[in-house]
Amino acid sequence: MSRRIFALILAAGQSRRMGRPKQLLPYRDGTIIEAVLDAVLESSVDGLCVVANHQVREFLGEDLPERFIIARNDNPESEMIGSVQIGVRAIHKEFEAIDDDGVMILPADQPQISGGVITSCAEAWRLPRKSPPGILIASYRDRRGHPAIFSMTMLKEIEDWPASRGLNELAHEHPDMVRELPITTAAMPIDVNTPEDYDRLQDI
Repeated sequence: MSRRIFALILAAGQSRRMGRPKQLLPYRDGTIIEAVLDAVLESSVDGLCVVANHQVREFLGEDLPERFIIARNDNPESEMIGSVQIGVRAIHKEFEAIDDDGVMILPADQPQISGGVITSCAEAWRLPRKSPPGILIASYRDRRGHPAIFSMTMLKEIEDWPASRGLNELAHEHPDMVRELPITTAAMPIDVNTPEDYDRLQDI
């Protein structure tokens, strides 16, 4: 049985630098978060969890596709690691994820991510290997980016991490467990954090 993989979209950020909910900004024919959701739903992942604040939850509504769950994070002081912890717990509970299954981390503010890149990462994760990686990270011209996939076993280490820590520390602490997957079909997605980032996205 191949290892399953579940996408975890982090959409609970307060958008302080943007000044308005960046996940809900217009992008193409929809919004930024809809572009990310469309890419995931077009891909080969086994399930999807969105960790969302109340504004994003209200926008998404309750009529959700199969194997699509929403976990709430309404703490305005929460950092990204808090949303990851909430999402991992939800995936473990709702999808009965086991140690070898993977969680693919996707920020809700990178609408350029494609279903093809997500599927490439998912299929690389599922490949049978004698020593499968505990962490798989997409790289763009030798720069690490998203998606990044972590095994449930690796994610047990962050259960009690404080808000001051970042998920990238897990890869730094276990370099022997990391495999990079070069992405040659797309550029590194833009992080839409500021009005200037959003203008740059719109100009592409």
